[in-house]
Amino acid sequence: MLKDSWFACKQRQEKLKYSLEKNQSCFPLDISSLLLITNEQEESIDALILRYSQCVTMIQEQIFKGIAYLEQEDISDKSNRDKALLMEKLGAIRSAEDFGTAALLRNKFAHHYPEVTQSRIDRLNLLPLEASFVLEAFSEIEEYLLRKKFV
Repeated sequence: MLKDSWFACKQRQEKLKYSLEKNQSCFPLDISSLLLITNEQEESIDALILRYSQCVTMIQEQIFKGIAYLEQEDISDKSNRDKALLMEKLGAIRSAEDFGTAALLRNKFAHHYPEVTQSRIDRLNLLPLEASFVLEAFSEIEEYLLRKKFV
């Protein structure tokens, strides 16, 4: 189960990396630049948001669950924050707090509307930084999985 989740997440990470590189020139955004983006650029940013959100969810819901199972840790009653804290304690991720920030941004994008407001611009401008963090966090998790011979 963990091996399949790891492989699927690895593929999604590659797509996230591609979207991040493709959209790098769009950032940072401000109100005037957001109003000027083309439909193609908007679709590309939407793909970046989707891939970012999928990666965070896959790590949180599948990878963390698989690691906990192999480490014989019961997480059935744990919040996502508690799962991240456990992953930090086990050495799978560097910072539960930073991962929590990535998950919070993912949650904000779940309620993403195409309005042109400063709060949306602020969320979008966090996206490249947080996407880079998620890529780094996955690399840390991958190193952990390999070190522990879980994959």
